[in-house]
Amino acid sequence: MGFFDWARELFGLGKLHRETIPAGIIEREFGVQPAASRKMEDSIDLWWAMYTGHPPWETACVRPLGLPEAIGRELARHVLTEFSMSVSGSARAEYIDRQMQAVVQKFSSDLEMGLCLGGVALKPYPDGGRILVETFTTRFTPTRFDGSGKAIGGVFRSDPVRVGREWFIKLEYHDFLRREDGSSVYVVENKAFRSGQDGGQGVGVSLDSVPEWAGLEEHWEIAGLEGPLFAWFEPPQANHVDPASPLGVSVYAGATVDLIRQADEMWEKLFWEYDSGERKVLMDRSAVWAGQVKDRLFEYGTFRDPNFFQFLNPEMRDDPFYNGFQRILQRIEFNVGLAFGTISDPQSVERTATEILAAKQRQFITGRAIQTAFQGTLEGLLYAMNAWCDLAQLAPAGVYETAFNWGDSVLDDPDTRRQDMALDASLVGQGLLNDWEFRMKWYGEDEETAKRMLPKLEDLTDEDQDEVE
Repeated sequence: MGFFDWARELFGLGKLHRETIPAGIIEREFGVQPAASRKMEDSIDLWWAMYTGHPPWETACVRPLGLPEAIGRELARHVLTEFSMSVSGSARAEYIDRQMQAVVQKFSSDLEMGLCLGGVALKPYPDGGRILVETFTTRFTPTRFDGSGKAIGGVFRSDPVRVGREWFIKLEYHDFLRREDGSSVYVVENKAFRSGQDGGQGVGVSLDSVPEWAGLEEHWEIAGLEGPLFAWFEPPQANHVDPASPLGVSVYAGATVDLIRQADEMWEKLFWEYDSGERKVLMDRSAVWAGQVKDRLFEYGTFRDPNFFQFLNPEMRDDPFYNGFQRILQRIEFNVGLAFGTISDPQSVERTATEILAAKQRQFITGRAIQTAFQGTLEGLLYAMNAWCDLAQLAPAGVYETAFNWGDSVLDDPDTRRQDMALDASLVGQGLLNDWEFRMKWYGEDEETAKRMLPKLEDLTDEDQDEVE
């Protein structure tokens, strides 16, 4: 029995709400096949249910802890803590930079969802004199990838839009098509449908049915584009769910799904231990003052002896449950590339200095891989923004250069950094490290600047000069 057959039987995956665009609709409306197999569609729906706090194992007793969201948030936070970018080189570059800076604050949530759901699409569009960016996760289905694994075609589904008492959705198809002469053209198609508040698709209607869609072209061909009018990000890890699929997978895909289920269930067992371990006083209902005291401490019943009285004080067994819960969290941290103590209790992590360093190195490698992948996505977003500057005549022609700064927060620990800096300072004092080399390493200066910034002899106090002599 495969993983999804087992999961469907155990959790009832067939009951999950379908979030992705059905393959049959894409094939019927646009004549293309989605890149997502049925196995991948099931996976995305499962990851979405987990991310939104409603996994298949949710019951009145087992309430999800929100671990999927916490995993994505922590990874995104580590990656983007010191992130900044700038676009320069011309008047157009300055315009693009303003548009980009307006959406930079969204990148943390965009990256979080992309990591949790196996991918996220960023689609810029003109809005008056601005360029806004819309985020798509389950509402985007890729249909074509290039040789580098970059999504260059797909179908976007809008959120339901209400007009009067009716609801509508729009499907927007993007792709490169090859002409008979060997050239390529970028195609955009828009189709509107009746819907419900849940976003389901009904019969087709005119784009004019929704005022904000009235000016859209049903079929638009654009020549000269070298990339799509959207950018696609997927987590930089192998797809073990469906190796034949070009789609990405959630950072908590595979066996981590079951670990998260175990954590949710173990947390419920821990709280059951607290609830069942409450002190109680058992008394007969015929006692003189029975029922006059309304308190959770007292339990009244019918016993043979009206003077029956018994005090119950169960022994708490929370330590074994808590320790087991922490072990599961630590295994989750290992699987998703987080350092121990990120979502688990740091005090429960008994590790040597070497093991702590290895855990931080694991998180550093994970963070660097995500940064590289997300930078490629941002470069694609900049290209799409630049294309819209031409298509909508938003800014004069001009070149642009981009500078990305990711910092080193994914690796640096403040305490470790201070210790290393103090060690290098002692090496300078021992004459084993040049003072200008110290500045180059810790202040990021080049050799010329570092030597120029060193205090000159005439700037030293008398006491300092005595120490130099």
